[in-house]
Amino acid sequence: MAAFTERPEVLANPRAERVRKVAALSGRSARVRAHRLLVEGPQAVRELLTHQGHCVVDVYLTERAVELHPDIAALARQATPWTHRVTEEVASAMSANAQGIIAVARCEAINRSISRIEPGSTLVLLAQGRDPGNVGTIIRTADAMGARAVITVSGTVDITGPKVIRASAGSVFHLPILNVTDFHEGVALVHDLGAQVFGTSGASGSHNLADLMLSATLEARAWMSESHAWAFGNEAQGMSEAELDACDLLVRIDMTGNAESLNVASAAAMCLYASQTVRTMRS
Repeated sequence: MAAFTERPEVLANPRAERVRKVAALSGRSARVRAHRLLVEGPQAVRELLTHQGHCVVDVYLTERAVELHPDIAALARQATPWTHRVTEEVASAMSANAQGIIAVARCEAINRSISRIEPGSTLVLLAQGRDPGNVGTIIRTADAMGARAVITVSGTVDITGPKVIRASAGSVFHLPILNVTDFHEGVALVHDLGAQVFGTSGASGSHNLADLMLSATLEARAWMSESHAWAFGNEAQGMSEAELDACDLLVRIDMTGNAESLNVASAAAMCLYASQTVRTMRS
């Protein structure tokens, strides 16, 4: 996609070519061709500007958005000369979910590499998560709980999609997010980083998460004191037998209520909180 160089004082035509190009970035093919991301809403745009401002191409703000979020307007002006005022109609044509704040950024805003991790680090390995809301929420939770990186297996929803970025509340701009071809490649990467893989499963022989957190024995505590990656499967099918077999340890979350199972994002939150708890107790 050609750089946006025309800069009218206020963008008011919702059918303008510029507006059409920005809106098209909601689709993966347009993002790949343009090598651009569409970032929607105040929180995600704020995190983009704060942490990856050098990757910002354009920012679009309505008058009301500037009044409500003057800090974002100031960050935008610092990051790029291409900060545009737009009408509410134009903002809606670009994105129905942006609350009047939209940014276009280069794909390098999402870090795709990691060379090492500190001892005791936590990682996340996502095996074909298909729901953008769940994937974005897991990335946000991993960020909040101090995880070092997220690894996604091909078949996982595209993390450059605006729904994932929005659900992550901008955490995609904090953490390295790597993609691998298959689950076994992800396991190999985790092992190369000096970590073990913990699969989530209620199968026979799995360890109770509470026991791993709270047991007074050094053997049980040691599993989570060392670097590890939590592996989470597909929302509908969970992890396959081959994926479970590739894990170094299987962990279950015991439930006392009547629910049949946990949403994958909820399970991830519990596992990542457990890792943070053990890590902070050790430090």
